Amino acid sequence: MHHILAVCDKDEAYAAKLVNYINLRGGFPFAARYFSSVERMKTFSMQQKIEVILVSEEYYKEAEEKTKPDKLILLGEKEIQTNFEMVWKYQSAASLMKQVLDILSKEEGIHSHISRKKKLKVIGFYSPVKRALQTSFALTLGQFLARKARTLYLNLEACSGLEAVTGCGFAKDLSDLLYYLQNGKNGFSFYLYGMTEKISDLELLPPMRCQLDLISITTKEWKQLLYEIEVCTEYEYLLLDLSDSIQGLYEILRNCDRVYTVAAEDEIAKAKLDQYEKMITQCGYEDILEKTRNCSLPQLTCLPKHPERMTVSELGEEVRILLKEDFYAK
Repeated sequence: MHHILAVCDKDEAYAAKLVNYINLRGGFPFAARYFSSVERMKTFSMQQKIEVILVSEEYYKEAEEKTKPDKLILLGEKEIQTNFEMVWKYQSAASLMKQVLDILSKEEGIHSHISRKKKLKVIGFYSPVKRALQTSFALTLGQFLARKARTLYLNLEACSGLEAVTGCGFAKDLSDLLYYLQNGKNGFSFYLYGMTEKISDLELLPPMRCQLDLISITTKEWKQLLYEIEVCTEYEYLLLDLSDSIQGLYEILRNCDRVYTVAAEDEIAKAKLDQYEKMITQCGYEDILEKTRNCSLPQLTCLPKHPERMTVSELGEEVRILLKEDFYAK
């Protein structure tokens, strides 16, 4: 049985577009339904509970009296201060839904109704060799995986550059999510979904802007974040673009189901990789090597400027071949 978000508005064209956006975009833990009147919505609610209602001004009082959702949110036609929980009606559907998710994340007792069907597979990307196209590789692989299953990408580098590369102005970043989690809020999935951006079908959690924030996060906090993503979301794949800037790097790699190490073929790169493998063995993390696939990319003549084009590039062809050979392509 789906959990329902209702949109109740006389403007059928507007409501239909909003409902269609919610149901097609994915990443929202409710199925959206449109109702042209409160009476129709009330009749429906006698058969199935409606958790959240987005209602226009002319229907608000009637909906408040005749329905009992977990949350009633006004679709306001003016950006004004009000005692009601309100989102401005005439903005992009994406911005409107981010506001809705932000409201839900602050509510005690409202949960995201996640029922995980498959175990979350965690894929790590780490190499001691820098400038080896690790991030481009991870974004390309992630976009391929996201065509078949919901996939979330986290970049844990000190300077990711993703805000400029994607052209997205990130209102919040990973530090906000961790702060939210540390304060024991129960609307974690709402808060996370409200932060994500998209590269094609791949969902991206905005990375930290400040290196000092990144290096201050403890191993325990990283593990707690991964646990919450496992139990509170419906993602099937979690991609971790890792770096030396994070605490507990080897512990995180150990918790991955698969690790990709992208490296070059020159002698210095080979020496770095060899030292890395000896070091993690000496430190008792040899199990990481058992799940690691070393990838050496050929010399690429051209790399697209925009991440969305990577799947149809030379790099995309290399990653496509790898996926056909690998466990995750099955």
